Amino acid sequence: MERVKNLMIVLMKERDRAKKRVDDLNLELKITTEKLLTTQKDKSTLHAKIKLLDGELDKAFEENIHMKTTNVELEYEVERAERERNSQQNELTYVEREVSLREHKYNQLEDTLNETIEACLLHGDGY
Repeated sequence: MERVKNLMIVLMKERDRAKKRVDDLNLELKITTEKLLTTQKDKSTLHAKIKLLDGELDKAFEENIHMKTTNVELEYEVERAERERNSQQNELTYVEREVSLREHKYNQLEDTLNETIEACLLHGDGY
C-alpha cells in the first residue's frame, strides 16, 4: 500500500510537472502567435510602403525622362539662340563696316569739297 501511495505521489508530481509544462508551452504558443501576428502586420505594412515607394519611383522616373527631354529642348533653344546671336553679331559687324566705309567716304568727299572751296576762294572763282 505504501508503494501505491508513493506511486500516486510520483504520478501526481509528474502530472503537476506535465501540467506546468503544458501551461509553459501554451504561454510560449501565445507569445509566438502574437509575434507572428505582429510580423504579419509589419509585413503588410512593409508591402504597402514598398508599393508606395514603387509608385514614387515610377513617378520620379517619368519626371526624370521629362526633365531630360526638357533639357534637350533647352539645349536646342540655347544653340538656336547662340546661332541667332552670332548671326546678329555678324550683321552688326557688317553694318559697322558699312558705316565706317560710308563715314570714310563722307570724310573724303567733305575733304574734297573743302579743298575745292578753298581752291575757288583762293583763285576767286567763287563756288
